[in-house]
Amino acid sequence: MSTIIPTHSNHNTVPLKRRTVLFSISMILLIAAASPIFLRTNSEFDLVFKTYAKLLLQGEDIYHEGSVFMYPPWMAFICIPFNSLPQWLSRLSWGTINIFFFYLAIDSAWKISKSVFASNEKFGWIAFIIGLICATTYFLNCLSHQQFDVIIAGTILLGCLQLSKAKDINGGILLGVAAACKLTPLLFLPYLIYRFRWKATLAFAVGFLFCNFIPDLILGLPPEGKPRPMIFVERFLAPMTKPDFVPGTWGSEIIYNQSLAGTGKRFTQTHIETKEGKYSVIIEPDNAQSPKVKPILMGLVLFGTAMTLFCWGWPGNPRNLNTTGAPQFALEASMILCAMLLLSPMSSKAHFGILILPAFCLARMLESKQKALAILFLAIPLMMGILLNKDLSGANIYTLLLWVAGVTWSTISLFLGNAILRFFAKQQQTNS
Repeated sequence: MSTIIPTHSNHNTVPLKRRTVLFSISMILLIAAASPIFLRTNSEFDLVFKTYAKLLLQGEDIYHEGSVFMYPPWMAFICIPFNSLPQWLSRLSWGTINIFFFYLAIDSAWKISKSVFASNEKFGWIAFIIGLICATTYFLNCLSHQQFDVIIAGTILLGCLQLSKAKDINGGILLGVAAACKLTPLLFLPYLIYRFRWKATLAFAVGFLFCNFIPDLILGLPPEGKPRPMIFVERFLAPMTKPDFVPGTWGSEIIYNQSLAGTGKRFTQTHIETKEGKYSVIIEPDNAQSPKVKPILMGLVLFGTAMTLFCWGWPGNPRNLNTTGAPQFALEASMILCAMLLLSPMSSKAHFGILILPAFCLARMLESKQKALAILFLAIPLMMGILLNKDLSGANIYTLLLWVAGVTWSTISLFLGNAILRFFAKQQQTNS
């Protein structure tokens, strides 16, 4: 894996000295960003993932009443080895893994986006920095709380990079493994079918099913006698199908849920007040507006699906769609990543680091004829990337921006920008 160096496609080599310096700077920044992992002892990694990994190994019910582990069993399973390590070594190992996947996510996203518009070396750095500003605050949030989202982002983006190189089996397996961690990457499965990428589809299914059922095959079934993935579906997903379920309800404070469902629930069930100079989110005692969330959400999903299919064109695998030099796949993958976050029942700030790919795709266009379009759709993500850093903006602005769905609007903006670029690519392909 090469160092992340934005260059023009004609520049195949960079002086060794310069590459060494840039690699050193990159590693220093990555280690500094991941420092909370090494220093923070009271983290979600310790309190949630390692705790439930221990319960899983003991054969207990990880989805018991009041459980805070609301993920498929695979994430608890892969945390089992960390419980056998001393605390300092466990933290060091986890931090090192996160640094690697942080690097992997940025490196993969930059390489995929190169097909959209190959910037010259000087401007490439500008596009690179703009993309980082849009997404880094979300990566840092994840590293601070020691969650899995940096690892998931790296896995998804590496899978997309493999697909962009027509390595369908590798890409499908990686996306299937990511979907076994959190179900939202399942959105890639209908996409692979839509594009007739049958090898990737099969590899995705194999990776997803293997990771979901390997805990039961090795450790045995839980006391209920049912496979753990089935229990997960029954306890966390099935209730969402009930008529009285309000989309956006999940095991987290509503202000942190930046998905479309979370935003709808927050706008209809809460309001913001100032108390002693501080903003506070107040839950409304009357939930009369809540039933409106579901039909509005369904309307948005239908509209977004129709727009996506219109921009993509007919099903199938058009000539040159999946080659490294064609922009179509990068833009389609970017739209799927945005849709994953928007359509999830729960998308917290830590989940949005994966916006690095759609941000890179738009940032590269700042040097093209679509410069005005890129500026328009990058404006909100850039502002949110800066202002949603609580240390920079302060607690009040941070709370207000979360309540008004700043992260959600950033994601919508990136989705629309990449969708329009994909439509232009379709028009250009039709006219050629």
